[in-house]
Parts: sequence; C-alpha cells; structure tokens
Amino acid sequence: MFFNRKHKRTPFVQLDTRKCKACWKCIKDCTNKVIGKVDFAHHKHALILQPDACTGCLNCISVCQYNAYSVADAPKQKTENVKMKTFNNFLINNLLLLSGLLIIFSGLALQLGFHMGGHGEHQSGTRGMQFESIQYEQFRGIDTNKIVCGLNYSGWATTHKFFIVIFSLLMIYHTYVHWKWYKGVITKHLIHKNKQVIILSVLFLLVAVTGIIPWFIDLSGSTSIFRMLFIEIHDKITFVLIVFFILHIIKRIKWYSNTYAKLKK
Repeated sequence: MFFNRKHKRTPFVQLDTRKCKACWKCIKDCTNKVIGKVDFAHHKHALILQPDACTGCLNCISVCQYNAYSVADAPKQKTENVKMKTFNNFLINNLLLLSGLLIIFSGLALQLGFHMGGHGEHQSGTRGMQFESIQYEQFRGIDTNKIVCGLNYSGWATTHKFFIVIFSLLMIYHTYVHWKWYKGVITKHLIHKNKQVIILSVLFLLVAVTGIIPWFIDLSGSTSIFRMLFIEIHDKITFVLIVFFILHIIKRIKWYSNTYAKLKK
C-alpha cells in the first residue's frame, strides 16, 4: 500500500517521497492525523495515511524545509503557465510577422512608388555632389507630390518609421525572452548550426542602426552626406534582410501550425 498513489496526495496537498528526509515535523504539525510514516532501517519517509481527513490547512507545506509537500493543483497551474507562455510566444511572433510585412510593404512603396529615375538625375558633376545645398528628395529623384495607395511620400515615410519602432520593440522583447537560447548558441559554439537565425539577427541590427541614424540626422535639420550614405546602405541591406526574413518564416511554418493546434485544444 505504500506505493499506492493515494498515499502521496490529498485533495489539497501532494507529497514527493523522494524529497522527504524523515524529520517527521509534518506529522507533529498535522492536527487531523492525515500523515503517517514509513520507518524501516534503510527506507524512511512520510506518507499520506488518511487523504480524506485533510482539511487543507497546509501546515505540512509550511514546516517542511525540504519542499517535499506542495499544493495539489501545482501540476495544473504549471500546465496553465506553459499554455500562457506558448500563447504569448505565438502572439509576439505573429505581431513580429505582421509588423515585418508592413515594414517591407511600406519600404517598397517608398523605394518603388515615388522614384522618378536614377539617383542625382536633377544634378550633375561637381555641383551634384554638394549635398549640403541639395534637397534629399531632389538628389534621389523622388516625386514627393505623388500619391501611392492614398498616401503621399511623407505619409508613407511616417508609416514606415512607425512600424519600424513597433517591430524594434517586439524584437527587443523577443530577444529578451530567448536570451538563454542566444547565450547557449554562443557559449556552446553552435553558431554554425543556427547561422540563419544569427545572420537574420545581425541583419536586423544593421538595418535598424542604418535606419535610425539618418532619422536623427534629419531631425537635427542637417543634409549631411552621411545621411545619404546611411540611407543607401539601409536600402541595400533591407533587400537581403527580406530574403532571410522570408526563409525564417518558411522554416517555422510547422511551428506556427503545431502551436495553433495546441492553443485550440
């Protein structure tokens, strides 16, 4: 009978006999005589003698310094916590996907929707290189008065920046949640096996930095050559990032479908 499951739990508490050190404090503090003992020479631990007599005072949990006792619904609580964590990951990943697609769409709208021609077609020679006196839109050949899908250039630029901020905040949270994974990949020298994710992370950082710097330069009112340089680098790296972003999503389609199936249960 000592191995019967009912002698390890009551409706309120459960007992892990492997953690029990046979100090018998729980027996002394149990007012309803619910707990008994196995007291053989080489085999000693507490056990639940009368599970139905337990009233849930939880004195056994309080006095046990070895954590042999725990609340009976702990496994259920653990399951709920795991489900909530899964839901949070699923939600964040979907928001990352949505904001990432909106960044790509708004970026392509800026890249393809407003260009009138090649860079610098309105200027030539040495005069065309005087970045301080040339408007950025003129140099890049951008028609700022054009309307694409109901928005002008300024509207699309604002939209693009807005979703970059949202995506960046979500990415910071995503990295924070998976920091142990990143740390493990580096410390265990597993970069080669996870190179696609690492490259995607590095590309994101480069795109973020090369996008934020010209934004701050613009806010300062400057038309420095460095702003133009960072924007050009930002545009080129973004196309590479899009490729790796799509590959990353394709690789995780199975995770999306399996997680969605689990959450539906």
